[in-house]
Amino acid sequence: MTKEEQKLAYHISVKGMIVNLGLFAAKGVCGLLIHSVSLLSDAVHSLTDIFSTLVVLIGLKVSVKPADKEHPYGHERIECIIAFLLGIMLFGIGGIIGYEGYEKMRFPVDTEPGFTVLNIVAAGSAVLSIVFKEWMFRFTMKCAKKIGSPSMAADAWHHRSDAISSIGSLAGVIGICTGYAIIDVLACFVISLFIFKAAYDICKDACRRMIDTSADSVLIEKMRSDILQNDEVLSVDVLKTRQFGSKLYVDIEITLESNLSFIHSHETAHLIHDKLENDFPEIKHCMIHVNPSA
Repeated sequence: MTKEEQKLAYHISVKGMIVNLGLFAAKGVCGLLIHSVSLLSDAVHSLTDIFSTLVVLIGLKVSVKPADKEHPYGHERIECIIAFLLGIMLFGIGGIIGYEGYEKMRFPVDTEPGFTVLNIVAAGSAVLSIVFKEWMFRFTMKCAKKIGSPSMAADAWHHRSDAISSIGSLAGVIGICTGYAIIDVLACFVISLFIFKAAYDICKDACRRMIDTSADSVLIEKMRSDILQNDEVLSVDVLKTRQFGSKLYVDIEITLESNLSFIHSHETAHLIHDKLENDFPEIKHCMIHVNPSA
């Protein structure tokens, strides 16, 4: 990750924390005033997003540290661990929100129906949360894809799950306004399900990156085509890739004419190596073995 990419990631993360702090205050106050469990749960969700973004910032700072004696392959996989922890955190948030809905169903709180000023303000805070959090999801995900950061992508899904939970909160507030407070409770259960789904996807992707899963077939075929652009390459015998955090390790075997000198074969392999790492910035390291033609 370049210094410019780090700066972009930090800039977006700080913006996200500021937005979450404002939404936490607005939804928390409104939720307390109108006794909306879904809105209060939504406020807690925004607060945990601040913590998750801080964790992502720490992970990004550590993951870009250069290789050292204890970590000769670098620190990129720390991002996968961070993303997995964020997924586990989301599972916890989903469980808490579902439990709060269950508790309110058992012990309902008297609420004031009707479109009062407080209820309208509460609904407005939920709408603002939906708009801002969806914008933060798109903004953060765009950055995550640009710099290839799984932990930032996980943080983006935190924003999306908050937007979804705010939709549930809005439904809950409308239920209170119309005298159907049970909608507020049901919204908690729906919110929990959406958050569980996002948590599962994040943990699954983090595990996939940590167990040497290969790159997708489209990217592999692009690499193969890139190699075969060199006229001296007779065939690509082996092309293996494995995820290493946000980067890729690539192992290749190519066939060259057997009458080529050792030096010329080495120079050809080196040209292909440099071209691949230049054309595919997601490659961390590329190893090329040369086979002589029969």
